[in-house]
Amino acid sequence: MTSDAPPPVGNDWGGLQPPSVDNWRPTTPVSVIIPARQCPETLPLVLAGLAHQTYPSELLEVVVVDDGSEPKLELPELAPANCRIVRAADHSTGWGRANALHVGVSVSDGEILHWLDADVVPFPDHVAAQARWHHAAPGLVTLGYKRFVSAPLPAVDEVTRRAAAGTLGELFPHSATEPHDYVEELIDGTEQLRAADHLAFRAHVGATAALRRDLYQAAGGLDTSLRLGEDSEFGYRLAQAGAVFVPEPQSRSWHLGPSHAMRVGQRIRRHNRPYLADRMPLPRWLRGPARRVWAVPLVTAVVTVNGAPAEQVQACVDRLLGSDEYDLRVLLVGDWSELSEQRRSVLDDPLLDLRLVAAAYRSEPRVSLVSTAPTVAFPSPYLLRVPVQLGVAPRTVRRLVADADTWRAGVVQLLPGGTGTGPAPAAIELWRTAAVNRARRWLPQLPLPEAVARAWGSRWVGGEAYGVVDLTAAAAVPPGEANAASPAGSAPTPSPEAATPRAATPGPVMVAGLRSWLRATRYVGRLAMRRAYQRMRLLTRRFG
Repeated sequence: MTSDAPPPVGNDWGGLQPPSVDNWRPTTPVSVIIPARQCPETLPLVLAGLAHQTYPSELLEVVVVDDGSEPKLELPELAPANCRIVRAADHSTGWGRANALHVGVSVSDGEILHWLDADVVPFPDHVAAQARWHHAAPGLVTLGYKRFVSAPLPAVDEVTRRAAAGTLGELFPHSATEPHDYVEELIDGTEQLRAADHLAFRAHVGATAALRRDLYQAAGGLDTSLRLGEDSEFGYRLAQAGAVFVPEPQSRSWHLGPSHAMRVGQRIRRHNRPYLADRMPLPRWLRGPARRVWAVPLVTAVVTVNGAPAEQVQACVDRLLGSDEYDLRVLLVGDWSELSEQRRSVLDDPLLDLRLVAAAYRSEPRVSLVSTAPTVAFPSPYLLRVPVQLGVAPRTVRRLVADADTWRAGVVQLLPGGTGTGPAPAAIELWRTAAVNRARRWLPQLPLPEAVARAWGSRWVGGEAYGVVDLTAAAAVPPGEANAASPAGSAPTPSPEAATPRAATPGPVMVAGLRSWLRATRYVGRLAMRRAYQRMRLLTRRFG
C-alpha cells in the first residue's frame, strides 16, 4: 500500500488525513484477534461489544484463541456474525499471549490486524476509529484507549442495550475508573506522540492496537518465546520496521478489572528486564553499564575489506571494537568463500591478506565474516558503515549515536578531513534502521539517501571533531619487508587514543531547512561554550 501524502518525519503523523469515523465507507477486511485464557465471565461481554461495532460486519472477522482454558471456552449466544474459537494447542506447541496472537494471525484473513484482550469491552466505534487510519496510509500502528474498571461485572444484556443505544460510555461512572496512566502521560506529553523521539514505541503496551498484516510480517511477527513483555518487544521491532505510532482517542473501551501488570507490577518488571534487555537495545537503561554481548546490538558496523592490506583492516576493526560504545557488532564483508582451499605456498598466497584477516577474528564473538553488506541493520537500531581506510576514535561511535538522536536524523555522514562540506565517497555513515525502512515503504521510487532525507532528515558533520583518522599509513609496509619496530613484520597500528584530537573543534554541519539549521547552530554553540568553559577552568587551576 502506498500513500500520496509525504512520509511522516519521525513520529509526526499530523500530516495524515484519515477518513471521518462518522462518514466513510470501509473497504478493507479487519481481523480482531482475542487471546483468551480462563475468562468465561468476561469474554461474553467483549463479544457483545464486538457484535455492535459500526464497522461493516461483512468486513469484520473475530478470532478468539483459547490458550489452554479448562474447561475449553465456548462461543456465547451473542457474538459477531463471523466469529470463531480456535485452540492454540492445535496450531503450535507454545503458550502465552504472544503465541496466541501469532496463532490468530496465522488462521485469520484480514488485511488489518486488531488486537483486543478478553477483558476489554469495546465501544461501537472502537474498530472503525482505528481501521480508518489504515485505509489512509501504510506502516501505521494505531493505539486504542481504555479505562480500568474495578466495579462488579455488568450483565451481557446491559452491554448489548447500551451498545445499541450509543450509551456504552455511561456503563460506569467516569470518576470510578482509571486511565492507563503512564501511557497516556507519554502520549499527552509529546503532542499525541507527534513530537515523540525514537522511543515512541513505548506507548505500544496493553490490550488494544491495530496494524496492517504486511507491517506485522516486516517486523518479524511476535516473539512466541516470550511469556510476558511481548507487546513492548514487538513495539520495538515495529519501530525498527519504520512504523508510525498513532494514538486514537475515539477508539475507547472498558478494561474490566486491573491489568496483570497493575496487579504484580514490580514482579513483572523484574521478570521482564533480562528478557527484554537481550532483545531491545532501546531504551538504553535496560542494559546498564556492563560491557556485555547481547542478541541484538545497538550498532551493527559494516567494514568492507575491498582487497585492503590485513594490517589496515585490523586497524579499522580494532578501533571499532575498542570504542567506548561496546554495544556493537562488526560485519566484515569479503569474498571469504575463496579461502576454502589453502595454497601450498603460504607466504606467496595471493589471498594472504584475506586469510590473515579471517584468522585474526575467527574467535572474536563481536565480529562476523559475511559475503555481502546489508543495507539495513534490523533489528539493530543503527547501521554504521566505516570505510576500511578510516579509523574511529574511542568516543566516535557513542557521539554519533547521541548526535543522531539529538538531531533526530535518519542518517549522519561523517566526512573525513580535507573534503570540504559536500558528501565524500569515504564518508563514515550512521543509518537509522527505522528511517531506512520508513523510506523504503513510503518512497520506494527514490534513491535511498534521498528517501531517508525526506522521511527522517540527514546531517553531514566534520570528521576532525570526532577523531576520525586516515589508516592508509598503518599498512604502508611492502609485502615481505619486516618493520624493525614491529614483531613478525607487521605494520604498527596507531592507538585510538593517539589519534584523538585533544581539543577538537566543531566540524562543518550541513542541514536542510530552517528548523534543522537552528538545531545544528544550537548544538555547535553549546559544544563551543562547553570547551571554552573547560579551558577557563584549566587556566584557573594553573594560575590561581
